[in-house]
Amino acid sequence: MAKRSLRILKRVSNVPSRGICESCNAQFSADPRQLGQSGVQQQFNAHKCEASKNAAPVAGEKAKVEGK
Repeated sequence: MAKRSLRILKRVSNVPSRGICESCNAQFSADPRQLGQSGVQQQFNAHKCEASKNAAPVAGEKAKVEGK
């Protein structure tokens, strides 16, 4: 399993308002006027990553499935 990391998708006035877990594609959003970075980061830290269910297949894995 890949190490999970938070990627910021949207910023409002240079404050993160939407992020995504790069491992399981779970999305997190927060009102930048109230929580900003800390809100998105707290949601990311609290989530249980289920990478095997939601992640897109790696190119090599997709080829193996299609080749069967």
